[in-house]
Amino acid sequence: MEKRKKSNSKNQYSDKLSKATKSVPQNPSDNKTGKKFFPKPNNQFSPYLSPPEVARGLSTGVLVEGVLRINQKSYEDAFICSPDTGQQDIYIKGVQARSRALNGDLVVVQLDQPGEWKVNHDMVQDFLERKGTEDDNKILMEACIVNPKLESVDDKATIDEIKVSKSVDEKIVVSVAEVKVVNEKKSGVDISTDSIEVVIEDKDKVINISADSVDLIKSSVDPLEAVTIASASDYESAEDIESKVEKEALKLADMKIVDVSLASTKDDSDSDVIVESTTDAATGEPLASSPKKSRRGKRGGKRGAKGGAMEVNSSVTSVNTTLNTTVESTTSTTSRYARKLPTKPLVEYSIFSVLKHPKWQTMGLVQKTGRVVAIREWKHSRVAAGTIKPMSDKNPRFFLFSPTDSRVPRMKIQMSEAPQNFQTRPEDFIGMMFVARIVKWDMVNSALGTIERSLGHSSDIGVRTEGLLMENNIEYGEFPPEALANLPENFQNWSIPPQEIKRRRDFRNECVFTIDPLTARDLDDALSVTLEPSGLYRVGVHIADVSYFVRDGTALDRVAGERATSTYLVERVVPMLPRPLCENLCSLNPGEDRLTFTVEWTINSQAQIVSEWFGRTVIRNCTKLAYEHAQSMIDNPGEESGSLPAIDSPYTAKEISEKVNMLQMLAVQLRNKREQAGALRLDQPKLCFSLNQETGLPDGYRLHQHRESNRLIEEFMLLANMAVAHKIYTTYTDIAVLRRHPPPKADMMDKVVDQLGSLGVDINSSTTASLAASIANIKMSSGTEAEVRAKVACVTSLCSKPMELARYFCTGLYQPEDFHHYALSVPLYTHFTSPIRRYPDILVHRLLDAAITGRRPSWDPVQVQQATEHCNDKRLGAKRVGEASAELFLGLFIAECGPLSQPGAVVQVMDHSLDVLILEMGVVKRVYVDRLGVSKHCFRRVLGVSYMDLWWEDGSKVTLTLLSQVGLVLAKGDRDFEFTAVIEKPEKDVGDLTGLITLD
Repeated sequence: MEKRKKSNSKNQYSDKLSKATKSVPQNPSDNKTGKKFFPKPNNQFSPYLSPPEVARGLSTGVLVEGVLRINQKSYEDAFICSPDTGQQDIYIKGVQARSRALNGDLVVVQLDQPGEWKVNHDMVQDFLERKGTEDDNKILMEACIVNPKLESVDDKATIDEIKVSKSVDEKIVVSVAEVKVVNEKKSGVDISTDSIEVVIEDKDKVINISADSVDLIKSSVDPLEAVTIASASDYESAEDIESKVEKEALKLADMKIVDVSLASTKDDSDSDVIVESTTDAATGEPLASSPKKSRRGKRGGKRGAKGGAMEVNSSVTSVNTTLNTTVESTTSTTSRYARKLPTKPLVEYSIFSVLKHPKWQTMGLVQKTGRVVAIREWKHSRVAAGTIKPMSDKNPRFFLFSPTDSRVPRMKIQMSEAPQNFQTRPEDFIGMMFVARIVKWDMVNSALGTIERSLGHSSDIGVRTEGLLMENNIEYGEFPPEALANLPENFQNWSIPPQEIKRRRDFRNECVFTIDPLTARDLDDALSVTLEPSGLYRVGVHIADVSYFVRDGTALDRVAGERATSTYLVERVVPMLPRPLCENLCSLNPGEDRLTFTVEWTINSQAQIVSEWFGRTVIRNCTKLAYEHAQSMIDNPGEESGSLPAIDSPYTAKEISEKVNMLQMLAVQLRNKREQAGALRLDQPKLCFSLNQETGLPDGYRLHQHRESNRLIEEFMLLANMAVAHKIYTTYTDIAVLRRHPPPKADMMDKVVDQLGSLGVDINSSTTASLAASIANIKMSSGTEAEVRAKVACVTSLCSKPMELARYFCTGLYQPEDFHHYALSVPLYTHFTSPIRRYPDILVHRLLDAAITGRRPSWDPVQVQQATEHCNDKRLGAKRVGEASAELFLGLFIAECGPLSQPGAVVQVMDHSLDVLILEMGVVKRVYVDRLGVSKHCFRRVLGVSYMDLWWEDGSKVTLTLLSQVGLVLAKGDRDFEFTAVIEKPEKDVGDLTGLITLD
């Protein structure tokens, strides 16, 4: 995929914005600053750089700025986006390097020295397998290390005639003597296997075996002398990156550089390379620093004190390298929720060698690393929900608070804040949830906190929901009296003043109607359509005029701006506006006169826009249709349905049906034009629950259906948003509030394309149009309906991962080329159609009114940008809470009704687990191999694609990779609202299962 170079978006407002976004440190110990940033080797954080130092560093490019993202499944791993579009993220490892920053904070990062950067060993191996030349091998394999992880191997290769001697640094340097090549045919590919004999004096040492680089090491030549240091990263971004523990293939190159640090004996049981499982016998967890090599399984031959012969199934050619890491599954159930410790890859490539390669940056071979030196905005609330328990060292002065969010540190809290009887009966508080806030954090492993309130028991879904809202800083309480005071007097019986009606265009005598979800109570958009005698269609989109009630600068406006968005949970909505507004005065309820902002077009029968009009209006909704009603009219035009809601006279169901079908005819053509122009749609499944009216608990679920009636409304809302975006931007180029969507991360998308290509799925991601066409081709591919649907769901999920988030912004602080909306493939876009639930829409309404009346608002671009950034943060927080709420209810449903059997499809394969998309729920669930009851498993990579072989005791075997279809069993987990997923065992001797790739 072509990478875009980020334009220089600095302008007259950039410096002003930079100053405005500086925040005073919230930690009492943050007042000290140092001229240089040196990471502390102990348990202390380093002082932050001073504001002048940060400003200088950012202006010169020495420092970079970004929003911190912490991996929820691996709290040690954090990232910020590279300042250059299309470049890889910058990696920040460990709590100390984050320097008190939490997820979502805007941080300033200083890059580490190039020698400390992180080699992406998988990418290097994939590059060598796919595209590597002899010169590439010479450069990249210089000074690489193979870790002593192999115990037993295939008899297809033997190691012969290598002499070993200890080096000065106590590593073992292996010099190559002779390589004997044995060729064999396998699956139509010539596989060369080098046979070498190894003598190892100390099998517990890691062996540095780059014979050609010994002189370079001894002469202390700096390998970076000729390396050009770039200013941005190429590594992939991933919200859910696991610690890399994949084992690399053993590369025996023609140049006779062999990297070996292993000794083993023959295993007659199978022909795979057996990687020793350094696991605790009781817990089954890896022991990363275990000094002794355990032996498992049947072994042939004995190992001498100085090593012995080994058999290797490392089939190495310039075409293909496969690593088979087979682990006997002898883990106990006590390991199920323990964290897998990271292990080193088999082949470790030297950072200095990789940086010498001319394509290290463009191919994503290295990931830059850094550490936080300042926090520009403390966006995280420092509040978390969690549980309490006594200190493990029985310290009577403090107790421990453990957040449910693993990205927040545990807190020591003074015992004086403990609930009554906690010291004498701590067991009574097991499972009780509290809310705590960080008040001081001087030591890396010792944040101090304070208890803010008690929530209740964690088994109560209301308690968990409240914790989610507080953690994400969602204001869910009652609106303050000063905000309610801005509502119209006697708002229960309020009616539109006659003088206000006179100032507006009157649509009350036209057929205006709404189409919304069946249970919707805040109706903020309505439609009208009329076929003129000229043959042209007059189409109106009428949006609730919220800005009439929420006046700029009022207390109500400040509260709405602070909330910024309504938050939708499974069982309730946290509104942005007081309910008298969102459910009554602003809601376009049928039979009521309502104030609206209208965009009206004159459109011909080919859906070409002839003219458009913007203005404030008054309407009367004649009927409230649900999507189901409109869909019935589309499916059965002209037929009357007895289940329709009430329709105000003089209109009839037949007239409403005719108008719905007029709109449908135009919407289909508008959508076709957008798609031809390159619009992309990656539909993400949305889980919907039906709740028991008495208990409020889930008694069923379904995936949200996006039908033609939904698309009809969507099409005209898009058309209105684009029209308003052009209007406000052409009128006010420096203060327009628009919405941009950057292109996806190029390196991540390229990786997805390569992986799918290796599996025979062709994806062209060069443009939105080509990507959309590729997905459309998959929908038309051969196979059963279930197989095609599963493939499309997997590809859509994979292609969604590299996508960036769309963001609101102020046009005065960006260059026009940065305004583009990638998914819609349009140059200008905004949000205008949902002011009841989105604050940016209210800003857009005010701008549109100013553009119509000619009264320019006295807005400062920097303040507008700050408001849009706040809206971006709140929107993301509301999205997280909504998704987490659905996960809670799904876990509760499975606990009540499970176990459930569900079809799934693999979307990621790791060395100890797989991510599986549950097709009928639209949820990606991690499946851990040690919970499957398999006798052994083997993880391997071939041409950049990961595979997992699973064996059961009865001889059943299956191999899984991307797109493989599996059967899942979902069952209640050990914790409240959690559920587990295991892959169903295939039937023995069933052969190739439908949708499963089985490799012998």
